[in-house]
Amino acid sequence: MTSEQSVQTPLDGNPSLTTSGQIAELILNAPERKNALPLSGWRRIPELLSQLKNDSDIRALIVRGAGGKAFCAGADIAEFEAVRATPDAAAHYDQINVAAFQALKTLPVPVVAVIEGPCLGGGLGLALACDLRIASSTSFYSIPAARLGLAYPPDAVGDLVEAVSPSNAKRLLFTADRLSAAEALQIGLINEVHEPDTLDSRVAQLCAVFEQNAPLSLKAAKKTINLLTSAEAKANLTQAYAMARVCVDSADYAEGCRAFLEKRKPVFQGQ
Repeated sequence: MTSEQSVQTPLDGNPSLTTSGQIAELILNAPERKNALPLSGWRRIPELLSQLKNDSDIRALIVRGAGGKAFCAGADIAEFEAVRATPDAAAHYDQINVAAFQALKTLPVPVVAVIEGPCLGGGLGLALACDLRIASSTSFYSIPAARLGLAYPPDAVGDLVEAVSPSNAKRLLFTADRLSAAEALQIGLINEVHEPDTLDSRVAQLCAVFEQNAPLSLKAAKKTINLLTSAEAKANLTQAYAMARVCVDSADYAEGCRAFLEKRKPVFQGQ
């Protein structure tokens, strides 16, 4: 793609991709629902990013939510009963999630998540798949999988552990606690926190650095770090995926989805 070129999508909540000079932006485009992604939106991310993989003019990718008030509230839970109703359907859904994460992680250039407002569930998975996370002081973070009766995708758990340590990852997954930007910075979940009125200038400053530095050096650094952190233990996730299937086949999962749609607290039975 050339300067100022954009790839637009229909107004259906799906992401869009734009470029300005040597910087591309992936926009999560459903501000009316805090940029929660429908299944079609997850599918769209690898399709869009495939256009950048061989573009030697692009030096960095910015990922952000439309509207300036939310990064991403995760997956669109309202469609779960239709698209995650069985273990096989849930496994397929998780594969589509993981493909979106992988598209960000394997993009050769630096990828920066610019986080405002909620960054929740799968949205946090997207942010963790980015190389850097630059946040507004308005941002907050949570993984509510335990309140829905499902398992967070094992690949995303691996990215979480890599960012914050096993103990902090367990805390987030066990409790579904909401972390402020300051708390997220303290445990390493994000890299920097800025006030809303200085966030964009900091992102522009970073992009200028990426444009000035040697592209091959940045690509080599990203590839090397990715290889070094692809431990054999992280790749062997058979048991974790089996447990994820059990979650989706449980009465608790059905209860969690119903409670969400009915705007009440779920009552889980552990089965």
